Amino acid sequence: MRRNLFKAAFALAFLAAIPAKADGDLKKQVEQLGVEYMACFGKQDPACIAALYTPDGFMVNPMGVIKPSEYYGNSFKAGFTKLDVTTTQVHALGSDGAVGTGTFHVTGKDKDGAMLDASGTWGATYIKEGGKLKVRMLTAAPKPPPAK
Repeated sequence: MRRNLFKAAFALAFLAAIPAKADGDLKKQVEQLGVEYMACFGKQDPACIAALYTPDGFMVNPMGVIKPSEYYGNSFKAGFTKLDVTTTQVHALGSDGAVGTGTFHVTGKDKDGAMLDASGTWGATYIKEGGKLKVRMLTAAPKPPPAK
């Protein structure tokens, strides 16, 4: 009896580890997408960033709903030059999708040389297209300024 319980517990532990590994692999894919995102940002290339989205992909932020190429084109004109992102969580949505969360930090200088610095949190929905994850929707919210 004890031996059968041990076998059952081992089997359950093994089966429980499979989704965790799958989510871990998925997190690595999202982290790689983040690396590509930062590289495109570093090149100041809105089209490069837009290529990481599905054709109907979009962003939601305090300004509203906006296409990534438009948003980043304006960000680069404003003087933002560096983006750092971290991925905190990733969860599968069926076999062809995922959701993820993380943080961002973006910096640069405006036309007068004043420092630009913003950070906050993001959440995204991903869809697999051509075997690769693409962003369908990215929501970003800046941290509020410190209390006075």
